[in-house]
Order: sequence, then C-alpha cells, then structure tokens
Amino acid sequence: MRLLVLYLRSRAVPATVATLLGCAVALWTLGLVIHSTSGRALAAILFATAASTTIAHGLAGPDHDLDKTAAIGWPLRRAGHLFVACATVFGLLASTALVGQHMSHPGQLARNAAGLAGLVALGAVVLGAARAPLTPVLWTTIVLWWTPPIAELPTRPSYKVMLTWMAQPAEARPAMVTAAGLAAIGTIAYALLGSRR
Repeated sequence: MRLLVLYLRSRAVPATVATLLGCAVALWTLGLVIHSTSGRALAAILFATAASTTIAHGLAGPDHDLDKTAAIGWPLRRAGHLFVACATVFGLLASTALVGQHMSHPGQLARNAAGLAGLVALGAVVLGAARAPLTPVLWTTIVLWWTPPIAELPTRPSYKVMLTWMAQPAEARPAMVTAAGLAAIGTIAYALLGSRR
C-alpha cells in the first residue's frame, strides 16, 4: 500500500484529481447557464481539453533517470496509468455533463477524452511531460478556429471530418476512427518509450 501511495504522490495524482474535479464542477455550472446547443458543445470540448491536459504532469516522475533504469516493468504501468487517467477524465465529465441539461453526448465525450489523452501521451513522448499539453491545446485551437461544433452528421469530405474529429457528433465514424487511432498510438508510444526528459 505504501508503494502505491508513493507512486500516486510522485505522479501528482492528488493535485490532478483536484483539478479534474474543478473542471467537472465548472462544466456542470455552465450547463445550468448555457441554453444554446452550440454553446454547450463548445463548452464540452473546451473542458474535455482542459481536463485531459491536467494528466500530462503525471506522465513523468520526479527522477527521469530512475524511471528509465528501474528494474520494474514500466510499459504496463505506464499504459495502466494513462488508461485510468483517461477513464477518470471521462467519468467526471460525463457525470456532470449529463446532469440536468445535456452538455454533450456520452459517446462524444468518451471519444474526445480518449483522443485527447492520446495526444497528451504523444506530446509527453515527443516534447516531455511539462510541454505535453501543447499538443491537444494547439489541435483544439485550430479545430475550433476552422470549424465550430456541429450537431448533425457532416457532409464534408471524410479527411476534414478526421481533422476536426473532436467537434463532430458522436455518430461520425471517421471522427471515431481518428480518436481511437490517436489513443492507441499515444498509449503504445508512451508505454514503450515513456516521457521525454
């Protein structure tokens, strides 16, 4: 039990959970005051991005060399850490987004949480855990600048749906494939390579 507590503290899990709770409460509060469908969809995307970026700090320990040389199986621990973090993001956001006025479809929230967690993991592998939030924030900014959240299935080419996956409705298959691919690639890369120094 002591090893688990030490691991959670070294990965800043208590601070991450507190931040996630703050994002969930803010999303719930906005659900009470926003009445337009597009406003709710935008808030759900922004808070999914904010909540997903909070997991970045925990993707690296305080001693990078120890993480690389310790005689324990890091790949499974890293993959498990990322999976639990993504499930926590989805669980907290879904529980608040579905209370009262629906902010977002559960499938859309699950897709966005998984895809954004994959982007954070890729960011940790390429840029390091401290800069990992840049990846999902930059992608979200470009997507929201290019296309607002839409409520019905798009008629645009599938490559545009794939690029703007987080703003698409839950039924858009190319968006789901893109998010699943980002989640899988990010998880595998992070599990095998860990965070960059």
